[in-house]
Amino acid sequence: MSKSITRKIQLTGGSTYIVSLPKEWIKALSLSAGDEVEIYQDTDMKLLIVPKSANTTDQKEIKKIIHCDNVTSEAIIREFIAYYIAGFSSVSITCPRMSSSTRAYIKDVVRRRLLGAEVIEEDVSTISIQFLVDEKELSIKKAISRAFTISYNMLRDSLEAISKADIELAKEISGRDDEVDRFFFYIARQLTISVKAINVLDSEGYNLTQMVDIYSVAKTIERVGDHANRIASLVEDVSKFSNKEDLVNLGLTILESYKSAMNAFLNEKKDIAHSLISNIEIFEKLRELQEIAIKSNDNPKIITSTSMTVESLRRVARYSADIAEATIDILAKSNK
Repeated sequence: MSKSITRKIQLTGGSTYIVSLPKEWIKALSLSAGDEVEIYQDTDMKLLIVPKSANTTDQKEIKKIIHCDNVTSEAIIREFIAYYIAGFSSVSITCPRMSSSTRAYIKDVVRRRLLGAEVIEEDVSTISIQFLVDEKELSIKKAISRAFTISYNMLRDSLEAISKADIELAKEISGRDDEVDRFFFYIARQLTISVKAINVLDSEGYNLTQMVDIYSVAKTIERVGDHANRIASLVEDVSKFSNKEDLVNLGLTILESYKSAMNAFLNEKKDIAHSLISNIEIFEKLRELQEIAIKSNDNPKIITSTSMTVESLRRVARYSADIAEATIDILAKSNK
């Protein structure tokens, strides 16, 4: 719990205002006379004092050891992801009943879904993974941009696979979903770390009040990737839909709206954001296409798969509007 400490402002030398720092705080951080601190001013004119040596993205190692018994491999993977997002530098999980195939599966999934995950120790009952992440080389904005590019290409290729009835392309798309997850989990991790190391956000021109909006956009991109993957899984049936050309064309329109929404977010284009939110025509077209699919003479399996695809496209269109709304919200909280 935070504690309030009152100090009087003093004037020295006729022009310099000084405030003494709490002795307990100095001792707790092992500071001494001559050490430097950095002072940050937020949008509410509050000041935050941070020891210069502590305000860095070079995080000290934070380790976690977990003991478990009779848990599933999926539960173990969720634990690794949770502590990765929480900002831990390494995690060890000890479970007495892990088979070699279980350990191999866990290692494979963690490596694919978590950026910088490396196995540093392993035996019959323990897996230790260290997260070697170079935050200086990958900014939050760059990670968002990369996740968007992957999800955008997934959706574009899913529509192409429907148009050309390309089953092999559809199968290849599913493997890219893990890449979107990698960047999403990395962004969530960086936002967690930024609560203590505020220069993570400050160096990119963001502030703490914008964290929820940044996370919202990253999560939205991750969901678009999921729906692109879902559409790809339905290609074999949807490619036989009697009105597939209309579906693909509408999908391409939604794809461009998604691109415009990200352009508005990355380049701070409020006018584009407002325009996207105001465009409700796309949802009416999706409703009409859904009715056409249901009333078509195609077999029930094709109709069901097509309806699921239309619903995924509707979600992507809604997510594009969500990104536009987040753009407006984040600009309202800007220090500019």
